Amino acid sequence: MLILDQKGLSGWVKLLLDLIFIGGALIFLSLPWSVNWYERLLPEESNENYWFLLIFLYVTGFFALEIVFELRRIFNTLNKHDPFLIENVRSLQHMAVASFLITAGYIVKIIFFNSFLTIIIAMVFVIAGLFSLVLSEVFHQAVMVKEENDLTI
Repeated sequence: MLILDQKGLSGWVKLLLDLIFIGGALIFLSLPWSVNWYERLLPEESNENYWFLLIFLYVTGFFALEIVFELRRIFNTLNKHDPFLIENVRSLQHMAVASFLITAGYIVKIIFFNSFLTIIIAMVFVIAGLFSLVLSEVFHQAVMVKEENDLTI
């Protein structure tokens, strides 16, 4: 089975990431109407603050779209069989920062509107941020070795 190629598994994952990015952007743009619709479904006593929820979803949604955008960039280089580039190191660092900022947003939500799922999502994004940082350092070392090998005759 072909893994790293436009027609292989990484190509299909890139296509899936493209669809997720487009769908996420559409959801991001529809947030005022979506949040209003969501709040009408809830019983009156459980309604969360519309403005808090809207701002929270805009902030965390923006950074989630940033993560998907950076993943798409990484998969572009994977499909070209050239993953060890400094751009991928930067993408992984951007993903780490975005994950930690999403975590910060969820910590704020824990303070005002706590739920078990909110705590779990905050923990997932802490782990994603740490994973991205470690992976960015691994890629950075691979880039340095690749550049050194490219200079060797």
